[in-house]
Amino acid sequence: MEQIKNFFQNSINILGEAITVEQIFTFILTLIVMFIGAGYLHRWFRSLFNRLRLPQDLANRLLALLFLIVMVVGIGLAFRFAKISTGFLGKVFNYPITKLFQPPQKPVETETGEETSSVAVDVGSPLTLKRLFFAFVIVFGAFILSKYVQWVLRRQVLQTLQIARHTQFILLRFIHFIFLIIGVLIALSAVGVSFTSLAIIFGGLSIGIGFGLQNIASNLVSGFILIFERPIKIGDLVEIMDVNIFGRVSSINLRSTVIVSLDEKEIIVPNTQLITEAVHNLTHDNNLFRLHVAVGVSYGSDVELVKKVLLEVAHTHPEIIKEPIPVLESVTPPFVRFTNFGDSSLDFELLMWIPDSFKRFDIASDLHFMIWHKFKEHNIKIPFPQRDVHFYPKEINS
Repeated sequence: MEQIKNFFQNSINILGEAITVEQIFTFILTLIVMFIGAGYLHRWFRSLFNRLRLPQDLANRLLALLFLIVMVVGIGLAFRFAKISTGFLGKVFNYPITKLFQPPQKPVETETGEETSSVAVDVGSPLTLKRLFFAFVIVFGAFILSKYVQWVLRRQVLQTLQIARHTQFILLRFIHFIFLIIGVLIALSAVGVSFTSLAIIFGGLSIGIGFGLQNIASNLVSGFILIFERPIKIGDLVEIMDVNIFGRVSSINLRSTVIVSLDEKEIIVPNTQLITEAVHNLTHDNNLFRLHVAVGVSYGSDVELVKKVLLEVAHTHPEIIKEPIPVLESVTPPFVRFTNFGDSSLDFELLMWIPDSFKRFDIASDLHFMIWHKFKEHNIKIPFPQRDVHFYPKEINS
């Protein structure tokens, strides 16, 4: 017991403050108790908010705020119970971080008999945790301010002027980058980083890009091309043939583009792929799409009846465009092509326009069902490949 008592009474010199092992244990135990209490409070308030039927987002924000308050109070109580002076925190936040990476200083005896350090002391502005915290606050504040300015511009200016959605995206993204760059430059200045050092860093980055970051650099350049040249826009329906990707563009970032598929899955595509590979933009000028439905009938069928039935099916479906559009010459009413004399069928193709290319698969499925029922009604047979096999017995010589 005496050894345990002596162990707890041992003191550790941390940044000039003598702190005993007992104080450290008391501090840790207080924090553990506060964490357990925060867990119980979280569950209790969660059930209370559920009974009050508060919105889920509001409840989550209130719980996060409660957790932060409990943690701040808990840390303060931990320092108080452990009897650790809060002046220790000031020394921690003002301690030069660069000293952690310097070798131990060996005392050197001078001619007068005094001992001095063999390493020169940096009298400039040292990098401390306080400076890093200020830099983080500046960058975070620039990010929040950027989001608020974007929200105000979108609601009060851009939507009122009825600016196109993709143009809004470009303007707001440009403003966001400006705010972030200004925030980063101010934060670096607060930390004490000189712009000469930044030039050296960017010089090293250029060498890194030349050797191993070509992919990232090419994606960034491709992102600028997509944003300003506008081969694809937010909301466009695109199809990348080589990798079988089909969906609507939800956002265009500097490194990648997000495409939402028919299954509501977000597909992250590198920007280089959209620049270097063939991409079908189905809605670049408009949302119209030409639907092709191929069908084959038996050789004994009445081709005029087949044509009539297919046109009836097309005109029956509510999503099919029945009248030509004067502005677009290629948009015509539904019509039927007799495409081929196949091996076992007469091949036809029903061509029609639909207003939304995103619905092409569903509309094609509806047409297939309708054609099947119509063909059965008119006794039109859809053949399948058949082969006749003839056996010729060999004559046996007696």
